[in-house]
Amino acid sequence: AFRDAKITCLEFDDAIHGLRTSSMHCFEGPEWQHLKRGRESFAWGPVIKSDPLGRCGAALIYGLQMAILKAAQVGQSLVGEDEPTRALSSSAVRVESSYLIDLRALETNHVKDFTFVHGYIEPVLVILHEREPTWTGRISSKHHTCMISAFSISMTLKQHPVIWSAANLPHDAYQILSVPPPIGGVLVVCANSIHYHSQSTSCSLALNNFSSQPDGSPEIPKINFHVELDAAKATWLSNDIVMFSTKTGEMLLLTVVYDGRTVRRLDLMKSKASVISSVSCSYTSCAYIPFHI
Repeated sequence: AFRDAKITCLEFDDAIHGLRTSSMHCFEGPEWQHLKRGRESFAWGPVIKSDPLGRCGAALIYGLQMAILKAAQVGQSLVGEDEPTRALSSSAVRVESSYLIDLRALETNHVKDFTFVHGYIEPVLVILHEREPTWTGRISSKHHTCMISAFSISMTLKQHPVIWSAANLPHDAYQILSVPPPIGGVLVVCANSIHYHSQSTSCSLALNNFSSQPDGSPEIPKINFHVELDAAKATWLSNDIVMFSTKTGEMLLLTVVYDGRTVRRLDLMKSKASVISSVSCSYTSCAYIPFHI
């Protein structure tokens, strides 16, 4: 993706052992000027995510416009199986069509993050957003302003109903992680707490004394050491264990305790220490690959 609203889909071609462009999409120019709503500059360019089964992709452009990009071929997807003998030049997977979702019309303002989740027949897009912005100096009067909304994306009908949501999340929530199957759901990462939410259950874990609960809600479990997760990088090691690399270089392991039917609780433990990372990912037997800037 490129500023301000250009998207290019690339694929690896076995015939040439290199990348080639399969489709390009541009939401700029006079016909798309209304999407900017009078603004001339934006803090960041498009943010793109893909459905786990590769049925579509989503790009957040101009802050509050979500472009849904549908995979073209029947039986194919944006994330295909490994077929080393098949030449992609003869059977390419490309984006067929796209349509826009106006998040402002859905009262989904101040988008912080979004992701696709596992375990649904149709693609489900979960968006982390803030209803009324606040900041640290005003949390005594306005706090827990974030929420998540799950939209079921019907690419044929171009409809996107809300199928579930969760409100009263901390104002410092900044990231959501899609939990791999068979668990499903999402983890909401905040500076002082972690929250799990799905269509049927939810649980939370406090990370330090700065964590707070909404008025009238029961107290959430708390770990026996102090840690902060603002600016942390995360990667899944298995379907129930995610590793965090904190801003101090400390490595933490979060376990999603799942009994086969529902998520019971979240457990966090210290692991090792490393350099301060800008990216973390997992690859086969390697647990952690830090990139230090």
